[in-house]
Amino acid sequence: MSITTSILLAAASMLPALIASVGRYFREKDLFSFTLVFLCGMLEATLISAFFHADYMMSLFDKYGQSIHSYQKYICFASLSGCIILSLMMFATVRIIDKQHVWKWILGAFTLFLLVIMLIGIAISMATGCSFDQGFFAACCGVMGAGGVAWGLTYKEICVIGNIYMEAGICLLSALWLTWATIKIFRQRRTVSRGLLMSVGILYSLVYLIGFWMIYRHYAMPLEKAFDLCYHELIVLALDWHTTYNNVNYMIFILLFLVLTIGNILFASRLLRISYKKTVN
Repeated sequence: MSITTSILLAAASMLPALIASVGRYFREKDLFSFTLVFLCGMLEATLISAFFHADYMMSLFDKYGQSIHSYQKYICFASLSGCIILSLMMFATVRIIDKQHVWKWILGAFTLFLLVIMLIGIAISMATGCSFDQGFFAACCGVMGAGGVAWGLTYKEICVIGNIYMEAGICLLSALWLTWATIKIFRQRRTVSRGLLMSVGILYSLVYLIGFWMIYRHYAMPLEKAFDLCYHELIVLALDWHTTYNNVNYMIFILLFLVLTIGNILFASRLLRISYKKTVN
């Protein structure tokens, strides 16, 4: 299986989700349904763009991964399987998702995405004989690099945008949502305990805002230089923590990111649910 064929099939598998999202938008015509159209459209546009950049992707295999290039068909099959799983998830999301349970689908999307990367990593490790850690890390880098190529970005540029800027922004948004939840329950019933909770929520968001500003200020430079700076800092952390560079990446850009983001979302949802029950009673 060639890379162009696998990308073309992946793009075709995403069409049902895109069509379903457009249909839902015309039925409901709200911001939520428009967001679903935007997500499906972005995924479809990425795959189509990747199709037209397939030759460049193969040249990168030739340049940086001679051992991987010989196992092209296995990697393409694994990547296609992952895209089909993601397409099915998006189609089910568009057809079934309820606004009141968005956080459950966000959690499920994170889990499914990691599962897809793990499957691709297992396929790479089995095909090339490397360890699962090396295969999984190669799959993560491959997904980032392929997405970057599809949008005309280098691997370094997409890593800085995705792993630093976007993850910091998503963590901040989740914290702001948690603070909004504390403000909302205080406005429903102005008690001392709820006022203290709102104050803690505001301080919590201020910590995230300061952290967000420090991250952006620290990496306020050309993307290529920001990547090199981050790479050297992760190497230093790996030496200080007596672990590997790969493990530091997992701990910061996967584990820490998921714990902070999902923790904020779950706590905010819990507060709003408790507040709603008390209001009804």
